[in-house]
Amino acid sequence: MPIKEDINLEEGISGGLRKKLERYFASHKDGSVPPGLYDRIIKEIERVMFDVTLKHVDGNQSQASKILGINRNTLRKKILELNVGDIDR
Repeated sequence: MPIKEDINLEEGISGGLRKKLERYFASHKDGSVPPGLYDRIIKEIERVMFDVTLKHVDGNQSQASKILGINRNTLRKKILELNVGDIDR
């Protein structure tokens, strides 16, 4: 899968996230940022991280758990919780 050209690999994930958050806050100049930002961000990041990782390894949960550095059972729990990947339900 080709990498989007607008991604600066040298700035890393945190640099990209910083830019997104700065734009998010700038779009709420009146201070009307909805509560619960932490939980929303964590859920969104987890969902993308698990989904992209699973696609990268063609759904191989053993490889995905190794890449993510988590137990395979934890991976399966997260797959169900976040509704990502193809898993027998």
